[in-house]
Amino acid sequence: MKATDALSSLHDANIAYLEQALSEAQAEITALKQARDQESRERRRIEHDLKTSQQRLQLVMDTLPESIFWKDQDLVYLGCNQNFVQDAGLNSPHDIVGKTDFDLPWKREEAEFYRTCDRRVMQSNQAEMGIIEPQLKGDGQQTWLETNKAPLHNVQGDVIGILGTYQDITARQQAEMALQELNETLSQQTVELTSTLEQLQQSQLQLIQQEKMSALGNLVAGIAHEINNPVGFLAGNLQPAQAYIQDLFGLLDLYQAALPSPGEVIEDEIDAINLAYLREDLPQVLRSMREGIKRIGSISTSLRTFSRADTEHRIPFKLHEGLDSTLLILEHRLKADEHRPAIQVSTHYREMPAIECFPGQLNQVFMNLLANAIDALEESNRGQSFDDIQAQPNHITVTAELSACQQWAVVKVRDNGVGMTAETQAKIFENLFTTKGVGQGTGLGLAIARQIVVEKHQGTLEVHSTLGQGSEFVLKIPAIAPELIES
Repeated sequence: MKATDALSSLHDANIAYLEQALSEAQAEITALKQARDQESRERRRIEHDLKTSQQRLQLVMDTLPESIFWKDQDLVYLGCNQNFVQDAGLNSPHDIVGKTDFDLPWKREEAEFYRTCDRRVMQSNQAEMGIIEPQLKGDGQQTWLETNKAPLHNVQGDVIGILGTYQDITARQQAEMALQELNETLSQQTVELTSTLEQLQQSQLQLIQQEKMSALGNLVAGIAHEINNPVGFLAGNLQPAQAYIQDLFGLLDLYQAALPSPGEVIEDEIDAINLAYLREDLPQVLRSMREGIKRIGSISTSLRTFSRADTEHRIPFKLHEGLDSTLLILEHRLKADEHRPAIQVSTHYREMPAIECFPGQLNQVFMNLLANAIDALEESNRGQSFDDIQAQPNHITVTAELSACQQWAVVKVRDNGVGMTAETQAKIFENLFTTKGVGQGTGLGLAIARQIVVEKHQGTLEVHSTLGQGSEFVLKIPAIAPELIES
C-alpha cells in the first residue's frame, strides 16, 4: 500500500515537472519564433535597404556621363553602369556579371590591352589616370576612350579587384588626329615651299651669274677679237719692217763705203742721232716689240680660254689651261704696289688628261677661289708695313692632279692669309654670307662656286683653314663624266 502511494506521488511529481518543462519549452520556442520573425523582418528590411541602396547607387552610376565598371582579381566583371552596357551591346548591367573582356565585342588586341593595364594597376596598387584606349563598340563603331583605373580593396586593405571609369573622347581624338595630320601636311608643305624657295633662289642666282658671265664672256671675247686685229697687223708688219731696216742699214753701209767723207753737215747729223747706238738698239727695239706682241697674243688666248661658252654637254678641258688663264686675268691684282710686294704664285700641275666638264663654269669657279685667296691676303696685310710683308711674303699655291684612285680631278688653292674660324668655315658656302665689308662682297661667289661643282659636276668643294695660318680650298670633280661611265 505504501509502495503504491509512493509510486503515485512520484508519478504526479514527474507529470508536474514535465508539464513545467513543456511549458518552459513552449515559451522558449515562442521566444525563438518571435526572434526568428524579428530577424526575418530585419533581414528583409536590410535586404530592402541594400537593394534600395544598390538601386540608388546604380541610378547614380547610370546618371553619370562616364562609363563605369568593376572587376575581381581574375578580371571577371562584377558590375557596370548603363553607359557601359550600351558600349558593350548588352541589355542590362546584370548581363555583365561573370563575363571577361574576351566575351565582349572588343577587338582581341583591345581586350588584351585592357587586361594588361588592369594587371599593372593591381600589381602596383597604384591608380592610373588618363589612359588613352581604343574601343570597338557593340554597334561596330570604333571609338577612343580616356580611362581612369584604380585598385579595389577589402577591409583589410588587400587588393580584390579594379574599378574603372572612362569617357568617350572620339571627337577630341579625331580633332587632335586631324590637327596632327594638318600640322604634318603644313609641315610637309613648309618643307616643300622652303625647298622650292631655295631652288628658286639658287636658280635666280645661277641665272644672274650666267647672264653676268655671258655678258662678260661676250665682252672678253670681243676684246680678244679686237686685240687680235692690231696684233695681227703688227706681227704681220714687224718682219718686213725688220727687213726694211736691214736694207736701210745696208744702204748706209754702202754710202759710208762710197763716201768716207760725206761732209760736215752729214757728220754732224750722224753724231746728233748717234748712228752707232741707233744701229745697235733698233734691232733690240724690234725684238721687244715682238715679245710685246707675243705677250698680247698670250693675253688674248687666255681671254678666249676664260670666256669660252659652255655647251649643253660636257666637253674635254685641260684644267691647267683654265687656271693659267684665270691667273693671267688676275695678274694686275698680284703685282707689287706701293703698299706691298708682289703676291707669289706657285703652280704644281701633275700629268692629267683633259677632263669632261663645263669649262666656262669651272673657269668661273677658279676665278672665285683665286680672287678669294687674294682678298684673304690683302686682309692679312692690313696694319703691316711693306718690309713686314716682304719678310713673310704673300703666297698662293695652286695644285692640279688626279687622285690616287685616278677617279677624281683635284684642284687645290692654298693661301697663307688670315685663315677662318670654325664658325666662318661652316657658313662660307651659304648664300649671301660674306666676311667682307659693305660694298666689297656679295656673298654669292663661293655659294655659286659650290653649286657649280656639286650640282653641275657631281663633285665636292671643301675648305680647310686654321685661323692665322691661311686657308685651302679643295675642289674635286669626276675625271670622267658620270653619264659617260654609265653609258
